Amino acid sequence: MNREISVQIAARNEENRNCIISALSNNNDIQIVSIENDEANTVIKSERYKPDVLIMDIQPHGMDGTELAPIIRRKSPSTSIIMMSDRDEFDYAGRSLKAGISGFMLRNTDMNKLIPAVKIVSLGGHYVSSSVITRALETLMQLKQMPGQFTEPENDYFSLSATEQKILNYIARGFTYGEIARQLHFSMGTIKNSLLTIKHKTNLKNRTQIVLYSLIHGLIRVEHLGI
Repeated sequence: MNREISVQIAARNEENRNCIISALSNNNDIQIVSIENDEANTVIKSERYKPDVLIMDIQPHGMDGTELAPIIRRKSPSTSIIMMSDRDEFDYAGRSLKAGISGFMLRNTDMNKLIPAVKIVSLGGHYVSSSVITRALETLMQLKQMPGQFTEPENDYFSLSATEQKILNYIARGFTYGEIARQLHFSMGTIKNSLLTIKHKTNLKNRTQIVLYSLIHGLIRVEHLGI
């Protein structure tokens, strides 16, 4: 007889909560022990019930979802967390995994895979949306196929100040403006202005280009991407 998996659901949006409940409803191996719609009750109930799996579809007010996960993990170390998101950026998925989240899924495309994901993470495994993995592989292929794309502006890299290089490092690794500001003890406005200066110096236009540029110039390594 299979072990019953206890599951806590945390979703601020009622429609999202109902979708998760519906996706799990026809499986006898899963028992829903708590349904919450805010971060405070999610933390309280996770400590009380110690669920095997928490399915989290909450963007906390004033913090990133990756900041909530370590709090829950401290309250209930045995709970594996699956984050539902609408962001298919591999750097965000990587940060989520580093924060202690065991599963990263896209709510619009992965709901039919939720039951297998719950079973995998409840056994100590990890589950990452296939589209996120595909995007990561595409970026790495870009790096291999266009090795000379950013080699010409070599002097632009060396014209960056030490602080600008640090900011570029954090941006490439998926840190938010607020997180970078806290790390460097600057205001968010200073970070945003510095990023504009960096983009002007390097001619970088988006996060993917920043990641490639940072890999080429040794600011980050592939393992920093969390993929």
